[in-house]
Amino acid sequence: MAAHLQTVLGQPVPVENRSGGSGVVGTEAIARAAPDGYTIAMTASGPMTILPQMMPNPPYDPVRSFAHVALPSVTPLFAVVPPSSPARSLSGLVDLARQRAGQLNYCSIGVASPSHLSAEIFLRSFNLKMEHIPHRGSAPALTDTIAGHCDLLFDSGTSSTPQIRQGALRALGVSAAQRLSGFPDVPTIAEQGAPSFETSTWSAVIAPAGTPAPIVERLNQEIRRLAAMPAERERVMSQGGLPVDLSPAEFTRFLEREIESWGQVIRAGNIQLQ
Repeated sequence: MAAHLQTVLGQPVPVENRSGGSGVVGTEAIARAAPDGYTIAMTASGPMTILPQMMPNPPYDPVRSFAHVALPSVTPLFAVVPPSSPARSLSGLVDLARQRAGQLNYCSIGVASPSHLSAEIFLRSFNLKMEHIPHRGSAPALTDTIAGHCDLLFDSGTSSTPQIRQGALRALGVSAAQRLSGFPDVPTIAEQGAPSFETSTWSAVIAPAGTPAPIVERLNQEIRRLAAMPAERERVMSQGGLPVDLSPAEFTRFLEREIESWGQVIRAGNIQLQ
């Protein structure tokens, strides 16, 4: 995206990685930046929809602190198990979890991540009990699942697709509303007994609140143009993603729905940051 913007805007677009706080540190930096259009960020669903609801004094308001520039795609999560798992389907996993109540575990890429909360929705949907084992990121969670130390993991297609295609993981379901074109044989979780099940993770572009509307509109148009390119659409879908085409106002409404949806999960499960 930086390369595309550099080409169409005719000026350098350097990328600076700001790690820390599961994305909160970098996102906060944008909230405090000058609203002149020269500082924008690619942030994620966690620091925009989940973590601020769990912090006693969040350093920004996801809706009011930013101009919501563009959401180029969303990525549903795959429910994956190790190849050694006796569960060959989601119903098989549900049966196994009921037979061995409290003995199975599920891993996540971190507390309060979409990975964690998607698993919580899954457990409540089928009235199951499994031990939560949080990891520090997708890579260690995938490694432990492949090795058979995790009985279940919800992970985004971006990181788990290669392992699924190679047979290192078995995908039992996907959290999209419809089956993904790149994985037509993986049924949705909604069609396997949880009709309303739909979750995703995403990365989006934001700017500081007060950034002039013409700048936000120009950035939105250019990012949507990139997202609509056949090669880019193919790249996104090959990784289990779904291209999205939203105006800034539509992105804001999407964000508000996401905040409410994840908030219900957090409150119902009394989930707290550790």
